[in-house]
Amino acid sequence: MQLSRVRDLVTEAPLPSGHAFLSAASGMAVVGTRLCVVADDASCLAVFALDNDAPGTLVPLIPDELPRDPAARKRVKPDFEVLVALEQTPGTRLLALGSGSTPQRMRGAIIELPTSGEVPGVHPLDLRPLFAAIDPLVRQVNIEGAVIAGSELLLFNRGNMRAPASQVISVPLADVLSSGQVSAALRAELSLPSLAGVPLTVTDAFRLDSGQILLSAVAEATSDSYADGALAGAAIVELDVELEVLRTHVLQPPLKVEGIAAYPAPGGLRLLCVTDADDPDRVAELYEATLRQ
Repeated sequence: MQLSRVRDLVTEAPLPSGHAFLSAASGMAVVGTRLCVVADDASCLAVFALDNDAPGTLVPLIPDELPRDPAARKRVKPDFEVLVALEQTPGTRLLALGSGSTPQRMRGAIIELPTSGEVPGVHPLDLRPLFAAIDPLVRQVNIEGAVIAGSELLLFNRGNMRAPASQVISVPLADVLSSGQVSAALRAELSLPSLAGVPLTVTDAFRLDSGQILLSAVAEATSDSYADGALAGAAIVELDVELEVLRTHVLQPPLKVEGIAAYPAPGGLRLLCVTDADDPDRVAELYEATLRQ
C-alpha cells in the first residue's frame, strides 16, 4: 500500500519542548473537517483543519508542564496513545487514554470539542482502575489503540519482540468514563506477520461501520514497552468482525505509523495516518492512502 504525504503537523504555538510542531503523533480522530491528534510526548490535543494547511491549535489535557529534555520528558509524560470520538455530532466528545505502561501513563481525559469559537472543555480521568483490571490479562501493559463497539470499549495492547502477540481487551465504556471500578475480559490474541524478521505489533485501531477493524502495525526491534527500537517496516491489517486477520497491507514507504482513521471514498476507503519518527526534532506528518474494495 502506497502512502502519500499530505502535510506536516505544525502548531500555532510551541509545545513545552520548544518546537512548534508535534514530533510523536499517536492517537487520532477525524471529526467532520477537523483532524484531532494526540502525541505520546506531549500533554495536549492538537486540532487541525483537513481542508487547509493552517497550523493546528493546542488544547492542554493535563496541567503538568513537561520537561524540555527528551529523556526527562519520557520519564514523566502521560503517553497519550489513544484518541476515540465518543460521538460524531456537533460538539463531539473525544476520549484520550494513556498507554498505562508506567504509573505516570495511567491518565486520560474526556474532551468536549465545540463546533467553533468556544473553548474546549477537558475532564481528567483517573485510569488506575482500568489498568489494574488489564494487568492480569497481559504480559506487559501498553495500550496503543481502541475502538467503540456498542457499550464496550475494545482496547489493543501492543506486543514486542519478547512477547509479540497483541491482545484485544473488552471493558465497559461507561466504567472507563466514570473512572470507576472496571471489569476486563481478554477477547483475542493477535499473532501478526513479521517483516524482516521483526513481528508486527499494533499501534492504533479504527472500526468501520461494517464492524470490521483496521489496525496500524509496525515492526519495531524492541523487547519492552518503554524503549524505542529500529523500524523494520509497517502495515495496515484488516480484521473481520470476529477479530480474525483478513489481510495485511505492507506500507511504502516504511514509516512508523501510530494513528489511523478511515472514511468512504470513490473506489474504497481513504486512510489517514500520522507518524512518529522517534526523534523530538523531527515533525510528525500526515499521510493518506486508498484501501481498494
